Amino acid sequence: MDQIFDYSQSLGALQVIGVLGFLLYISAFAAVQWGVLNGNSLAYSLANVMSSVFVSISLIEEFNLSAALIQGSVIAIGVTGLALRLRRSRARSRSIFHNTLDGDLV
Repeated sequence: MDQIFDYSQSLGALQVIGVLGFLLYISAFAAVQWGVLNGNSLAYSLANVMSSVFVSISLIEEFNLSAALIQGSVIAIGVTGLALRLRRSRARSRSIFHNTLDGDLV
C-alpha cells in the first residue's frame, strides 16, 4: 500500500489530468449502467468528450499510439454528436417559434 501512495505522490500534472479523465470516464459509464444518466443525454456526451480530452492531454508526456487513436476517435465522434444535437435543438426552437408566430399552439 505504501508503494501506491509513494507512486501517487510522484505523479506529474499531466498524469493527474489523465487520472481525472479516467475518473470522469468511469463515473459517467457507471452512472449510465446504474440508470442515473441516460446514455443519449447531453451530460453523458459532454462527460465522454471531456474525459477523452483529459486522457489525451496526459498522452503528451507518454505517447501511446493506440490510446491516442481511441481518444481522438471519441473526441471526433463526441463533438460531431454534440454539434448534431445542437443543430436539432435549434431547428426545433425555430419551428416552435415560427408556429407560435403563425398563431399555432404547439
